[in-house]
Amino acid sequence: MSALLLFVAAGLIVILALFHSVAGQRKLIGPMLQENTTILSDPKWRALIVFGWHSTTALLLLIALYLTLVAGGFTPGNDLQLTAIAVTFIGLGIANAILAKFKHPGWIMLSSVGIITLTALII
Repeated sequence: MSALLLFVAAGLIVILALFHSVAGQRKLIGPMLQENTTILSDPKWRALIVFGWHSTTALLLLIALYLTLVAGGFTPGNDLQLTAIAVTFIGLGIANAILAKFKHPGWIMLSSVGIITLTALII
C-alpha cells in the first residue's frame, strides 16, 4: 500500500471539500436562497438546504482524515474499506460527468481521488 498516494488522495479531498463548501455557497446555495419560492420562504427549509450542503463537506473531510490516518500509520488500513472509498469516488466522478455532460469539473477531482486511492492499494 502506498502511503504517499493515500496522502495525495486525502489532500485532493480536502481541496475538493473546501472548494465545494466555499464556492458552492457563493455560486449555488447563496443565489438559490435569494429566490422567492414557497419552499424557500420557510426558514426551516432554508436551514436544511444549507445544512445538507455543508454536511457533504464534513463527510468529505472525514474520509480525508481516515486516508491520512492510514497513510500515517496511525490506524491499520482496511482494504475493503479503502476499495469502497475508491470505487465510490470513481462512481461519483462518472455520475457527475454524465449528469453535467462534462461541463462541471467535479468529475475530474472525484475520479482522481478514486483512481489514486485504488492505485495506492495496488502498489
